[in-house]
Amino acid sequence: MSKIVLIVSLIVAAALAGCAGGGNKIEAIYELTALDTPPVSSGTSAQILVPEPRALQSLASSKIAVKPTAMTVSYYPNVALQDDAPKVFQRMLLDTFENTGRVHAVGLPGQSLLINYQVVSEIRAFQVETFAGNRARVVVAVKLLNDSNGRVLRTEVFETVVPIGSDAVETAAEGMNAAAQQAALDIVTWTLAAI
Repeated sequence: MSKIVLIVSLIVAAALAGCAGGGNKIEAIYELTALDTPPVSSGTSAQILVPEPRALQSLASSKIAVKPTAMTVSYYPNVALQDDAPKVFQRMLLDTFENTGRVHAVGLPGQSLLINYQVVSEIRAFQVETFAGNRARVVVAVKLLNDSNGRVLRTEVFETVVPIGSDAVETAAEGMNAAAQQAALDIVTWTLAAI
């Protein structure tokens, strides 16, 4: 008899836990994507590695960040990106390189490419900001690294700001997509001009 009581208790506890967590249910996933045909003027026969960007924990999330003040970070409720922001931006950067049609090979760590250069990055901002007008903002610090000797060829901080019409989540996601696309394009253009 005690086994049945234990099983029923576990079922009830699981049901209550499910009800309590209902406020965190993801109702929509927003997919950020790279430009289909990025306009670049340079190309390369080099092979490029795109490691996952570093980011502080508040940005290393699939939640869509919003800053209502300069010092606070919040998140849109019940929505998410398709993955954590650093992985999303890594994918956008890789796809932007590939979509140019002007790069011999570009890959991710673990794909066994013989690498010539690495595009090492850190995401410093990847959010909607509402404290000084509504805008999407992406800031990425980048180092272009020669993989054969470990020397940094170039460094740059890229900032993209896209004004948005409101702070509604749909508008915010569209703004984030546009800002991330422009940041990826700027990084790809800068990289190809250097190698």
